[in-house]
Amino acid sequence: MSNVIETADVWVDKVNAQDVEGVLEVSDPNIELIGPRGAGFGHDLLVQWMENTGVKLHTMTRYADDHRVVYEQEAVWENQDGHVIVYTFMEIKEGKVTRLERFDNIDDAFSTSGLNEANKVA
Repeated sequence: MSNVIETADVWVDKVNAQDVEGVLEVSDPNIELIGPRGAGFGHDLLVQWMENTGVKLHTMTRYADDHRVVYEQEAVWENQDGHVIVYTFMEIKEGKVTRLERFDNIDDAFSTSGLNEANKVA
């Protein structure tokens, strides 16, 4: 499980640094991205998302198993005041993020991911 958390943490750190190449290195070429504006696949969409959002994520709580994580995060977007609490679900296989989905509440994140409070990482 620690490798899954390490991969997810690196992914978040690279996003926060706006390190596009670094994010691509830990993202599967066919990564699935699902968010409030729709869904899609691939590195091109991921690059576009990074360039358009300028998001900074501060992870407060981690839930994980062998290949899935849900992170409770404080999100701040470029050119916006304040922050929002989001729940980021990542599936990770062979050291790469293969799926990323954002939720506005933990119940939906748990329902989709199959994780729950018992998966909380101390």
